[in-house]
Amino acid sequence: MVEVENGKVVKVLGMNGHPVNNGDICALPANYPPLFTAEGRLTQPMIRRNGELAPAGWDEAVMHVANGFNRIIKEHGPGAIAFFGGAACFTEEYYLVNKLMKGCIGSNHVECTARLCMASTAMGFISTLGADMPPTSYADIEESDLFFIAGNNMAVSVPVLFRRICAARQKNAARIIVVDPRRTETASMADIHLQIRPGTDVALNNAIAHVLLKEGLINKGFIEHYTSGFSDLKEVVEKYPPSHVARITGCPEELIYEAARAIGKAKAMLTFWFQGYNQSPQAVFKNNTLHNLSLLTGNICRPGAGPLSITGEANTMSCRWVGTLSHLLPGMRMVANFWHRREVADFWGVPVEKIQPVPGRSIIDIIHGLHSGEVRALWVMAANPAASLPFTRWVREGLSKAELLVVQDIFHPTETSLLANVVLPAAQWCEKTGTFISSERRIELAEKVIDPPGMAKSDCEIICDIARAMGFDKEFPYASPEEVFNEWKELTRGRACDMSGVSYQRLRDKVGLQLPCPDTDHPGTLRLFTDLQFSRPDGRAALLARDYEEPTEATNSEYPFVLITGRLACHFNTGTRTRRILKLDNVAPDNLIEIHPDDAARLGITEGDEVVISSCRGNVRGIASLRDRMLAGVVYMNFHYGSTSSSGDGNLANLVCNPNYDIHSKQPEFKYSAVKIAKIAPTQDKGLL
Repeated sequence: MVEVENGKVVKVLGMNGHPVNNGDICALPANYPPLFTAEGRLTQPMIRRNGELAPAGWDEAVMHVANGFNRIIKEHGPGAIAFFGGAACFTEEYYLVNKLMKGCIGSNHVECTARLCMASTAMGFISTLGADMPPTSYADIEESDLFFIAGNNMAVSVPVLFRRICAARQKNAARIIVVDPRRTETASMADIHLQIRPGTDVALNNAIAHVLLKEGLINKGFIEHYTSGFSDLKEVVEKYPPSHVARITGCPEELIYEAARAIGKAKAMLTFWFQGYNQSPQAVFKNNTLHNLSLLTGNICRPGAGPLSITGEANTMSCRWVGTLSHLLPGMRMVANFWHRREVADFWGVPVEKIQPVPGRSIIDIIHGLHSGEVRALWVMAANPAASLPFTRWVREGLSKAELLVVQDIFHPTETSLLANVVLPAAQWCEKTGTFISSERRIELAEKVIDPPGMAKSDCEIICDIARAMGFDKEFPYASPEEVFNEWKELTRGRACDMSGVSYQRLRDKVGLQLPCPDTDHPGTLRLFTDLQFSRPDGRAALLARDYEEPTEATNSEYPFVLITGRLACHFNTGTRTRRILKLDNVAPDNLIEIHPDDAARLGITEGDEVVISSCRGNVRGIASLRDRMLAGVVYMNFHYGSTSSSGDGNLANLVCNPNYDIHSKQPEFKYSAVKIAKIAPTQDKGLL
């Protein structure tokens, strides 16, 4: 909820009575009012002329982009055009992008930041349950007596939800298990903290399953009637006794037993996970083996029990459902499926041949394409890949090779807009209208309450203007976001994500509905698969036997430490917005590097020293923070600091991070990079780092 005075946002409040937060709010939105008038706000298009970005009018900027795209398509084919966006935009905007790129241009190279945070969760749900459908709700928090939190510092990343967990724990005598290489704020609240070595979650989950089987702490009836793959799973987890897995993970054997017994005896277990799981080359397997624990114990699809994935951005759930990944089409359809392509092509009124049958490039592969020349143009919307992607120097080199880099955002400069050929000023939340879908499948309408500054336009308007200028007037007749929504929801009719019963009027000034919602009288869906009929061909959930594999990048004598990255409560992602809010930026102006005291002593590093972390990809600086909450041999940095922050580019953790990805989800491995550490002498020239 926002308060407006004289056309300006003056206060942001939590909505009293809302079932998610009941008036509670975290530090980020509470401090957002200065964001709408912060320095660097884009108010006019810019075009690069003679090496410099110069102001331009909308007509010139739109025609420059449209003509550039059309020329590149004519000379190099539609596959030379790619798109990358952030999940802060509305569903209507991403629907338009998919229609333009996949239906009109004929390029499946459409990606968004869901690839960086939730692609592995999606593939985990698809392989285990048959559909990318989180089956639980936030309301399950109050029904649970055991919370299993893995790779997710919820006290920092989603504090409002974590406060609900703490309240439910006190009321229900619930227990908390936390899996994390650090003793985080969340882990410090845990009854059981499984402090494992980075990347060893699959082995840990298999060891817990091993104990559940050996001690008879499984729901045999549920397994027999509602799952498949049990015999294969038994064979694999036999290889993971806690005594063996303790050596792999570094987690004491007795804690593995304790966690397994807590799970086996729980009445209702709710599981949460986040980037510590998803940003890994075994990310999908981590998801699968975590789901195995719910399935083995029957902790799924009933009050208080099941997997509850937490998305990284407000609209990541919708980005997946609307098709903003290179293998997807709107309405939870796949580009590789002929019938799915035909359904969408017929609906859009384009030849089915226009929609390419081969999945497009992931964002990492788009950068490869820019380096090779196979991708010539990239359109970036509400994202900052020059800071958010791993191996940042390589990413920026790729972006600089683009014939046409279009950046559509609310601020300049960002690491990405500095490289752009064209910069387009966009409206942000409160300055435009659209819908988003949260982690619990709840669709909400956010309406325009103030005008955007200067010449800035909504993303819907900008996309439609460019599409029409490219010659697609007939396909883009929309006069409002509501018209776009009414078209998009028809592509969900009869699908698992059916929202054909939703309308702007039904959402306006009300609490949003949980999807699916197939007709206008439907109240929304609190939980999925309550009949225990899953979306796989046999109607059963899959118990998947997954073996643990060593990380793709091993430590060695030159790079003996493992770097993991994470976030602060006072910042979000690359800090494009939050680092422009002085009150938030002052909380943590410098990027700290957490080092175990034993490692620091061996290297002659003391608290407050400036240090450099190096990998085979580059260097990053920070201030040493000696913390015994780290495992020896592991170092930690936050990833919010880049070249447009006050601390400078040398603090950007992604400069050294690993671009390897999970082959099933194509999500990069930010959470495991082999590095070395050195103290910076006071007289050392930092510019040479």
